[in-house]
Amino acid sequence: MNPSSAMNEISLEKFSTKKPEEVIKPEFLETYKNLHSDIWHRLIQVHTNIIILEKIKEFPFVHLYAPQENIFWTMVYWNFLYISVVFLHSLVSDKTKGAHTLLIFKNRVLNHLLIDSFKSDYQKMLKKAKLDKNLKSIHVKISVMRNKVISHRFLDSDGSLVKDVEGVSLAEVRQAYDDVEKLFRACSFGGDYLTTFYIPGIVDGKPIAKDIDELFDLIVKNSFWLNQPERRAPFWSIIRQHRDPKDIEELNFWRRKFELPDA
Repeated sequence: MNPSSAMNEISLEKFSTKKPEEVIKPEFLETYKNLHSDIWHRLIQVHTNIIILEKIKEFPFVHLYAPQENIFWTMVYWNFLYISVVFLHSLVSDKTKGAHTLLIFKNRVLNHLLIDSFKSDYQKMLKKAKLDKNLKSIHVKISVMRNKVISHRFLDSDGSLVKDVEGVSLAEVRQAYDDVEKLFRACSFGGDYLTTFYIPGIVDGKPIAKDIDELFDLIVKNSFWLNQPERRAPFWSIIRQHRDPKDIEELNFWRRKFELPDA
């Protein structure tokens, strides 16, 4: 990084840490805070949903329940994914008249900055944080899913349901969210804004426990899957030979968590 770029980075960082009342026109200040808070809380919900969804996706349900028995967690997964899609659409892609989106908000902020030099700094921040064009196709899929799967169902010309709707993956939802959050931070003044209900931190040398992790521990702890080496001790050596090494590795990861010997 050349010296001028470094100085510019420092200048923008100082600008972003200014309090809203230091950069926003007084007549717009209360509106700014209310609009900013609304977007912030939608982002918190989406991000927390994504964290939970990622936890669910990593959890070894396949070893614990038959697919037809895993109703609750399947419903939790899809409901959290659907509401995340709805919120992301509302933040970026909603074209409804009067809709409060992040894209409209960032422009309103620009029009209500105190002085012209602030506008220059703010535009530089927006340029750095603009939505990634490479993710446009994901935002399109999110909007289509919201409009044609979650909020509405449409009929073809022959009166049958339209079924050809491309889904959106959790990884794509994560990509879209990270991109949107980056832009939100460019519109935020006065310091950092935590965008999850899960507060990061360390207690007694360990990360703060998440309730979902504790719930998953309860599910696994007394499960047949975790304790099968003990419960099927006479036959375990034979059973183990026919198991996929990756399955044994996953089993041992959880056994170590509960201070059990490797299977």
